[in-house]
Parts: sequence; C-alpha cells; structure tokens
Amino acid sequence: RFLTLIGGSASQIGSVHLKRSVDQKVASSGMDELSGRLGTTPETLRLILDGLTQPPGFDIRQFGQEDFKRGIVSIHDLQAGTVLTGRVDNTCLFGAFVDLGVGRSGLIHKSKLTLDKLPVSQRRRSLALGPGDRVEVRVLNVDAQRGRISLDLVRVLH
Repeated sequence: RFLTLIGGSASQIGSVHLKRSVDQKVASSGMDELSGRLGTTPETLRLILDGLTQPPGFDIRQFGQEDFKRGIVSIHDLQAGTVLTGRVDNTCLFGAFVDLGVGRSGLIHKSKLTLDKLPVSQRRRSLALGPGDRVEVRVLNVDAQRGRISLDLVRVLH
C-alpha cells in the first residue's frame, strides 16, 4: 500500500529513485501520519521503508560486529563529544541518517562527509555513504525534546 501511496512499483525496490520518493514522502507527511493512514505503527512502517530502500541482494540476516555501545539505549543517554558506532539507515540530499540504537537516527550533515574521512574506494561515489554502511561517529549535539541528534563522521568501518 505504501508503494501505491508514493506512485512506486515493486520493480523499483532498492533504486535511488524509490529512496528519493520515500524520503520526500516521509519528510512531507511524517512517520506518525503515514503509519496512521496505512493502519500500522511507526515502528512497523520504519521496517517496511528500510526493506524498500535496501540495495538489491541485501540480506537482513547478515550479522557483523556489534553496532551499538552497551549502556546507551536512549537519546537521553547521549552527550556531545561521545564517540559511537552505528549503521547508516538512509541517505538523502542533505546527509546520512545513522541508527545508533537509541530509537532515533542521528544525522551526519553532508558538510561533515569530507573526503579525508572516507575510504579511498568510496571517495568517488556521489553519495559517500549508503544504507548498511557501518560508521564511527561523534555526537555534536542532542536535542532530546525535538528528537534530533547531530553527528560528525569519524570514519567508515569495514
């Protein structure tokens, strides 16, 4: 039903075009409104959107190293200057959203995605980071009231 809502199709799953359409719809309507219209919870909708925007061949069962720091489970546990690991959730024109395991994704603004922080193999990509990339980030600012976390990219992990 979500694909119909944004004018997409199953053949577009994982494409850059579909990612853009999803990002625009979420930005314009918000997760709460969309989940209400679709008769689901925001958490379930987030899982659906993640599945629709993953690259072809992505397997959710792939497990690597632990992504999150133990003891940090809420946005209220975060402090400016803390260095954490996370996984890129989504990318957009203004940056990359990173899942830190606190219930809200943090944003690395595109101005913080500098070439010296990227592996040589990723320096030529138009979107320096992509969904599923493991990253080490530094918390720049936390606005718990608005649910916003500003991040700086420290490095991309392998």
